[in-house]
Amino acid sequence: MNSGPTTGGRVNGYALAGAAAGAVLVAVVAVLLLSPDQGPPTADPTAAAGAIADRLSSAGLERADDYRSAARLIGLGGLIAQFTLLALLAFRRGSAMRKVLDLLGRRPLIGALAAGAGISLIASLVAFPFDLAAWQLGRDYGLISQGMGPRLLDWLLGMLIAVIPAAVGALIAMALWRRLKGRFWIGASVLIATWAIVATWLWPVVVSPLFNDFEPLPDGPARQEVLRLADKAEVDVGEVYVVDASRRSSTLNAYVNGIGSSKRVVIYDNTLRELTPAEFSSLVAHELGHVEDADLRRGLTFALLVIPLGVLFVQLASQKVLLRNDDKPDGPALIPVLALMVTLAAFVLQVPGNALSRSVEAKADRTAIALTSDPQGLVDLQVRLAKANLSDVDPPEVWHFLFGTHPSTIDRIAIAEGAR
Repeated sequence: MNSGPTTGGRVNGYALAGAAAGAVLVAVVAVLLLSPDQGPPTADPTAAAGAIADRLSSAGLERADDYRSAARLIGLGGLIAQFTLLALLAFRRGSAMRKVLDLLGRRPLIGALAAGAGISLIASLVAFPFDLAAWQLGRDYGLISQGMGPRLLDWLLGMLIAVIPAAVGALIAMALWRRLKGRFWIGASVLIATWAIVATWLWPVVVSPLFNDFEPLPDGPARQEVLRLADKAEVDVGEVYVVDASRRSSTLNAYVNGIGSSKRVVIYDNTLRELTPAEFSSLVAHELGHVEDADLRRGLTFALLVIPLGVLFVQLASQKVLLRNDDKPDGPALIPVLALMVTLAAFVLQVPGNALSRSVEAKADRTAIALTSDPQGLVDLQVRLAKANLSDVDPPEVWHFLFGTHPSTIDRIAIAEGAR
């Protein structure tokens, strides 16, 4: 492959390093530009620590810490297993792998389709023991009510759903790689950005209903409160749904997803039954804060900004690995290499993405206080969620930095305490 940033048939190492550094730099700058202005109230961590000490028992905190520590170990094990699998597929070139690649290479596009599907299936099988361990852990701690049979059906359905975009994505990637050569990253960036928008639009109405039943929130005090707060916030919430989350879990939550015609607020049925009116109002106001600040569009904008250089890194790193392995530059060996590099890029770029998410969630808490004029409602809500979901109220800093999508419980209570 002699197009793009290569020298003498070799990948330019400076270009590869520049693409990697550039992708991270753009992500960091995007976080700075897209993070919402927090405004009042200021946080009061001292009062938050006192509220947690008063409202959560030491035994309850220890139990939550035990659960979350075990969950982190399972998650870390699954992540290591995923990277190990992809690294073996990308770098290992024994006789068996060579035979498979030669077979797939007879018809490169169909071979890429098969390779994408195969990698997705193998990855699901490797992840299964960790999924099962997480399910059992949730059962042991009373968070998960779903039995083994329904869980296996969900796992099979999720595996089949994942295979389709993996296979089609591999086919398209191979076609673009062979057609565009050194300009692959441009075409791939456009397609990935388009997929991100389409998936955000279609996921709530196509995929989510395969796993749960969604019903419009019936008329009554809960719906009236949602509409009252939406009117106060001057936002269009789309439809308001209740989801049968209790069929799987006892956790409490609500969320906003979709764009355009698929925009919706979704409330767990557990939430409707167990929260007090003040807690419910705070939760709904938080979700409406996401609508008011157009946070889904904010997240999509972040993705659109980081995708191009991220994909350029994937292209250059994949070229380098193919050259190292002495693989055909436009054969099916490309697919496992691309899978590894895409996963690596996504893992690194999710770190600044999570920082943006934490900022967005903190702003939504402040919006909730402004809409309800009830900081105590937010404190009560966070205490309730910590108890019901066995939240780690103050998780390890490194883990929170890498994987935390929300402020910690103590940080969220500090926001509410600062509004008093």
